[in-house]
Amino acid sequence: MAGLIVASLLASPANAQDIALGLPIACKVGVDCWVQQYADHDPSANARDYRCGQETYNGHDGTDFRVLNTRSKADVVASAAGAIKALRDGVDDRLVETDADRVRVKDRECGNGVVIAHADGWQTQYCHMRKGSVVVKVGDKVAPGAKLGEVGYSGMAAFPHVHLTVRHNGKARDPFGGKPDGDETCGGEARPLWSKAAKEILPYRKGDIIAAGFYAGPLELSDLEAGKLERANPSALWPAMVAYAWMINLSDGDAITVTLEGPNGIAATNTATLDRNKAQYMLFAGKKKPANGWPIGTYRGSVTIYNGDDLRLKQEWQAAIE
Repeated sequence: MAGLIVASLLASPANAQDIALGLPIACKVGVDCWVQQYADHDPSANARDYRCGQETYNGHDGTDFRVLNTRSKADVVASAAGAIKALRDGVDDRLVETDADRVRVKDRECGNGVVIAHADGWQTQYCHMRKGSVVVKVGDKVAPGAKLGEVGYSGMAAFPHVHLTVRHNGKARDPFGGKPDGDETCGGEARPLWSKAAKEILPYRKGDIIAAGFYAGPLELSDLEAGKLERANPSALWPAMVAYAWMINLSDGDAITVTLEGPNGIAATNTATLDRNKAQYMLFAGKKKPANGWPIGTYRGSVTIYNGDDLRLKQEWQAAIE
């Protein structure tokens, strides 16, 4: 990430050992945080992650760990022991959505961030922290898991996350294996840099459902991203009822179906087939309130995602009006 990159300041012996990295974020992967994007391993204008999938974008040199929305809180923590070599704070948290937003953060793409120098020429960089949250200073020595700040969306951030870049002797390395700079393309022999504990909770996933529930009417993806809508139990007074699903890292050809079912034959279905990859996507199905109000009973929602005959993702949920 531009704007907060320093050269490695530590000497590297000829037989330097690989670093063993912990997570850069204090969260439960798959529950309240997710890997949104991996490093790009394709040296061309195309983009491929370390498994030759498309959960990345051209030139992306790190790993993005996202939280659910801009109101979600999680600490950014040191992935390994080291010394703080550089930092920045004071950049506003604001999602990048337009060309004007991109111009606004020029030369500050990392936003609020920290760089840690480790032994043997290794270095880690943490970007997009929440304004005012950085709790370390240059020269501090930190242990693995030490708090550096909080996840935010400063700099070139289209969603709230911490971007982790790992470098060895100034050259970017993908902690999932290989190198993202073209020296090793995707699908080669993996040489992950994660610790054993981190590897166990970071399996490669082709997409995730990060939220699903009911709401009292139509909703926008931007409302979910901004944390304006909380998951709620249906009410007999709702003017409408929708079942919705919010997904990340979907692929070209994914066929998505969302359903709503309730008492007295209440049913609604909505489907969509993607014509290109989607970093995130939301779909809902719903109905307006019946003349006599929503009947007492159990309401169910579901989402399925197929690609051809392959069921990629599925989730079901329910709530009751009593």
